[in-house]
Amino acid sequence: MLTAVRKAMNHGSCMFERLKKIFKNEPPKPLIIRFEEIPLWLDKRKDAITGNLQKDTAAPMQTIREAAHNLEQIIQMLHAAEFNAEIHPKLKSIAKNTLPQYAKAMETALSKPLPEDVDGFYTAGTEILKGCLNSPRGQGEYLQTVFPEEMKTVRAGIDAIGREINAMTGALASFRKEMDHIREAEKIHGALVDIANDTEKSREKENRISQRVLEIQTRIEECGEEIDRLKSDTAQHEIAEQQRTSQVLAEGRDQTIRRYAALSMTASHVLRKAEKLAHKQHKVHDEEVLQHALDLLSDHAVPDSTVLTGALGTACPVAVRMVETGDVPLKNKEERAVFSDPAGFISEISTLSIKYAEQARQCDDAEQALRSHPIIIRTETLVREKNQLEVILKKELHSKIELITWRNDLQKSIPSLQQKLEKTMGDLSGSDVQLHYPLTFTSSP
Repeated sequence: MLTAVRKAMNHGSCMFERLKKIFKNEPPKPLIIRFEEIPLWLDKRKDAITGNLQKDTAAPMQTIREAAHNLEQIIQMLHAAEFNAEIHPKLKSIAKNTLPQYAKAMETALSKPLPEDVDGFYTAGTEILKGCLNSPRGQGEYLQTVFPEEMKTVRAGIDAIGREINAMTGALASFRKEMDHIREAEKIHGALVDIANDTEKSREKENRISQRVLEIQTRIEECGEEIDRLKSDTAQHEIAEQQRTSQVLAEGRDQTIRRYAALSMTASHVLRKAEKLAHKQHKVHDEEVLQHALDLLSDHAVPDSTVLTGALGTACPVAVRMVETGDVPLKNKEERAVFSDPAGFISEISTLSIKYAEQARQCDDAEQALRSHPIIIRTETLVREKNQLEVILKKELHSKIELITWRNDLQKSIPSLQQKLEKTMGDLSGSDVQLHYPLTFTSSP
């Protein structure tokens, strides 16, 4: 007997252990998925929850349609209902007046069409329910006393609609919550895809910039090397001689213009005082003669010697007369030297004008010959090209730095997006998530 009991107990214990294993709540297996498979997984998830929503709401929607149809028939029956003779006349009168209004309010509420799609059906069904619930608050209160059975049936129909709307509310809430997660996952996945694409494009652009930089640097080096070779060319001796000749000519020209400027300034100072005096004395002709000479002497360009000689030959006698009368005093030896021998002054400054013109021509010819030398032309072309390339190189290097900085900043946003995506996918799957990303998201920036 004892042995049998023990056998039974052992048998029961084994069965209990097997049952424990069967009903043991094992954690769900983790979702292991590649990044590129996520859109398809989400699409399947959308199909699944949409199917579940349609399945969960099919019965409530059918019940609501039937209840609404039944309510329409009950309202039609109320129109034809006869009043109980035992009802107080005043109450009967009120009921007769309120019945059409109540029926119209209910018919208006129930006339709203119920679409086939769940969202549209739910919205329309909710509005029908609100309209039916609001109707008894006014006219329906009296009708409940006059037509108790009919109104009880109406309340039952409205309650049925309310229960099924509540059932749909839960199903839709769950569906919308999951759809929010799906849309969030799609949004994050799209953002990561965009980052991957932008990163790849930025690397391609960086490679193009690097290639241009290399080409520009190579060309700059070539320009520099050719410039150095030209500097040591045998023709440099010829160029140096031309430069010395040009320098000597320029020094002679500058010396001539300095002497011309000194005489011009000295004479102009006295002629200006004479011109002011002529204006004060209303001597128009003298004023015009003096002004013409002043215009020539103050011009930035050295005037033609013939024109200058004629103008000074007319103006100087006018000024000399004013000097001799003491109306125009001479302040220094330079002024006295000029107007004590006006003919000598005119001859010297005219000669300087001729000399300067010739020297300026010789300088221009020498400079033109120097500039047109093949070595000079080639060197200037190379220097200009080298300078332009250095400006372009600086811009290219700056663009490259900006591009790398932008890409690095973009890469910094990846970890947080990955965390959000894993969390959202976990919320959808109800388990841990292991996402396998392509090399795009793991390689260094």
